[in-house]
Amino acid sequence: MIHLISNRYSIALTVYVFVFITLFLSGICSAQDLVLHLTFDELRNDVAEDLSKFSNDATFHGNVEIVDGKFGKAIQFDGASWGEIPDDDSLDMVDGITIEMWAKLNPAGAEQTGVEKGTTWKAGLYTLAPYYRQGSILQFYDLPEHCDDENIGGNIQDQDWHFIAGTWDGTTIKLYIDGELNRELECEGTLTGNDDPLFIGARGGGQRFVNGALDEIKMYNYPLTEEELKKDMENPQALSVLPQDKLTTTWARIKTK
Repeated sequence: MIHLISNRYSIALTVYVFVFITLFLSGICSAQDLVLHLTFDELRNDVAEDLSKFSNDATFHGNVEIVDGKFGKAIQFDGASWGEIPDDDSLDMVDGITIEMWAKLNPAGAEQTGVEKGTTWKAGLYTLAPYYRQGSILQFYDLPEHCDDENIGGNIQDQDWHFIAGTWDGTTIKLYIDGELNRELECEGTLTGNDDPLFIGARGGGQRFVNGALDEIKMYNYPLTEEELKKDMENPQALSVLPQDKLTTTWARIKTK
């Protein structure tokens, strides 16, 4: 009888442990995370290290150089170079998104892409372009056609540093310039992922090249508030989350399920 009780206890304990691990991993996977942070303070063998926990390092091609940036150093593009990050699940934004960067653009007639997931206009593509049709834009292929080119914001192509950020929360696209809301557009829809790389400074490594410098590129898999964006603008380390804080947040989420 004692042996039977012991076996039942062991089985129950195993089930509880399995459920806990499943919920814990589920909490981590669904956590709101910083998924990319490129400071460009240095390049090692043409590679810029991603400071997020996902190690989405970027390899650069062509004539790029490290120059003085808005914070520390920045990466300078010559209008024919780009960076590339291999596809990773962390870069498939489907529930919400924030993309932000500092940009210092030279006058040029061609459109310039800062960050883009995809080689061409296709499913799963998202892009933050600091210069697009005389302005700037956060754009998604998967969202309805009536809002793909309708939220063009201000022109920052003046050879000065500007902070540009875009968010989408499932219903609204917001574009911020220098910490202020510049353009807002209601746009409800569903996003999908794709298997293409994430490109820095160009579309697909073949067009819409940046002519100028980029600094402090950050991406989150959720929409930041205007207050949070201003904190990031003033201090790129402001929203960094310590591992123990992330663990506490995850545990709290599990306990409320």
